[in-house]
Amino acid sequence: MKAAPDADAGDPRHVQYIRQRVLDALLREDVRGCVSGATLVASEALPPGAAALEAFSAAPTGAAALEAFSAAPTGVAALELSEAPPPGAAAHARVARRWLRVGHFEGGMLWIPVLPARFMQVWRSAGLPLLWREHGAEPVALNDLAGVLACYARGLPPQAAALFRAFGEECDAAVGHRVHSESERERWFAELRGASAPRSVALAAAGGAPAVDWQASLLYHDRVAAFHDHPLYPTARAKLGFDEHSLAAYGPECQREFQLRWLALPRDIHHPSADARHWPALWPSFADVGLDPALADSHALLPVHPFMWGAQLQAMLEDAKLAQAAIPAPRPWLRVAPTLSVRTVVLLDAPEWHVKVPLTIRTLGARNIRTIKPSTIRDGHAVQTLLGAIAAHEPGIGGRLLLTDERCGAHADHRMFLGYILRRYPDAALQGCDVVPIAALAADAPHGGIVAQDLARRHYGGDLLAFFDDYLDLTLNLHLTLWTRYGVALESNQQNSVLVLGGGGPLRLLLKDNDAARIHTGRLRQRWPLLAAHVAELRDDRIAVNDELPLAQMFTTITLQLNIAVLAESYAVALDRPPAALYALVRRRVDAVLARLDVEGEDTALARHVLLDSEWLHLKCLLVAATLAEKSETGAADVNKFYGRSAPNFLRQA
Repeated sequence: MKAAPDADAGDPRHVQYIRQRVLDALLREDVRGCVSGATLVASEALPPGAAALEAFSAAPTGAAALEAFSAAPTGVAALELSEAPPPGAAAHARVARRWLRVGHFEGGMLWIPVLPARFMQVWRSAGLPLLWREHGAEPVALNDLAGVLACYARGLPPQAAALFRAFGEECDAAVGHRVHSESERERWFAELRGASAPRSVALAAAGGAPAVDWQASLLYHDRVAAFHDHPLYPTARAKLGFDEHSLAAYGPECQREFQLRWLALPRDIHHPSADARHWPALWPSFADVGLDPALADSHALLPVHPFMWGAQLQAMLEDAKLAQAAIPAPRPWLRVAPTLSVRTVVLLDAPEWHVKVPLTIRTLGARNIRTIKPSTIRDGHAVQTLLGAIAAHEPGIGGRLLLTDERCGAHADHRMFLGYILRRYPDAALQGCDVVPIAALAADAPHGGIVAQDLARRHYGGDLLAFFDDYLDLTLNLHLTLWTRYGVALESNQQNSVLVLGGGGPLRLLLKDNDAARIHTGRLRQRWPLLAAHVAELRDDRIAVNDELPLAQMFTTITLQLNIAVLAESYAVALDRPPAALYALVRRRVDAVLARLDVEGEDTALARHVLLDSEWLHLKCLLVAATLAEKSETGAADVNKFYGRSAPNFLRQA
């Protein structure tokens, strides 16, 4: 048997980490039918000459990961595991691998070694090598991602095959960026361990009691979260377009200060979304940025990220036929630092203000280029006002929901690289509070454990389970009410959902960046005509939907999976409990909220079926839609909302 050389380069730890995530994602998203079109076989069914592969034993795994599912979704019934490990298997037992035999890739047969999985997929990768045999040829061991991806691309048209090669480059970038980021984390954490208190906590002048600076808390937790990978997209570490210097200068992992650049545009192509009196007081004048003050009569200033400044911006202006009209300001202005979203920066001299600017980088997929679609400026504000009006209708929500003000922004004649959005945090409501994006909760903390444990010690007497239960009560009451009563589902992912703890009040949720919701506008208009007026003029026609399925998909893949299940998995480890115990708590909370809504006259039948009774859950196919397939192939209007339905329902099992 031939063995292909290992082409993966870089630190072996980081290569292995990214490689395992990619192999798991290929199975989870059933890329090219590698699961649904496969046959499950034992090692004895490997082709002659492949016996050496059995020398690679399965990696040690926890007892919970040894569970297998006895049923499978449509098209995968042939993959039932017939030899599940016995109850009480040792926590580090080695499980004999099985193989998915894939015969529909052009020119041969692929064997993928797998182990039973429990969370979000039926099978996970048992690692490399995979085995490929050309028709009539000797088997070849695939020992690196390049070989695996080339195999997955077999038989595809050249343009489609090129997407797999490009993803290989994305994998390399993810390894390189992870190496840099982990080095920075080790340095920063060592610095924090040497400090007397976290940077988000200052000693109050009176009595020396600890007081929380909410702005410092948010920056601190954004930075901690930046080191924690996206739960599902395998190469989320890659910020495609950034080299190592740019990552250090502009990435949230390093959180370095820099200044914005400025472009003067003729007022007839500059379109602000609100009156200038709503802008920050420290917004620059023309003199501040080194331009003739008289230009204020005919031009307006537009902020530009310094990464875009220079040749890149000039090329864009020329392409837009604006090179003669736009005037680059010679002087930078406004000190800023990057937040978790990279393209959103905080104004350091007025930190209740954040500004979101376009960047020519791609994150969470080759198609996720970080522009600002002009329609999102008004749409985000429209959904924000709708949420505020709903909160006023709902006493149980109003006291625990906060919203950023996102009315201010501008664009230049609908150019997605020339625009910005201003986001103002409710400063008075956040005083003395810890402000923490959901993305940070499962991240490693500098002094050990995870961030959620630190927060539980400060706000819940060290009781992480009580913290989780309070969080479930808040999150499920809000989002299930929005779905079943108002026909609204929010893309309030781990970055856009922010917890507010302390300040003498209950746990609260702050929502931002609400321009990608799904709203059953017909139902909202029929039942709540005054509320529907807030979103009567949406610019993005993908927001308005005419049936319940998109709401169910959004709730399942964002609120349930990313914002709840991912935490349950992490907290189970921190608490040394089986994940099923935490899912039982989630199920009870979901059931209780739906029961309340039933009593209040809402139709919860679909939500109950989808969340509690269905055997399989929808999942986002991020890798396929955002990287490995063209939109013409998936038919997805939004690459971030292309769904499969093969995730085992952890709540049904609970």
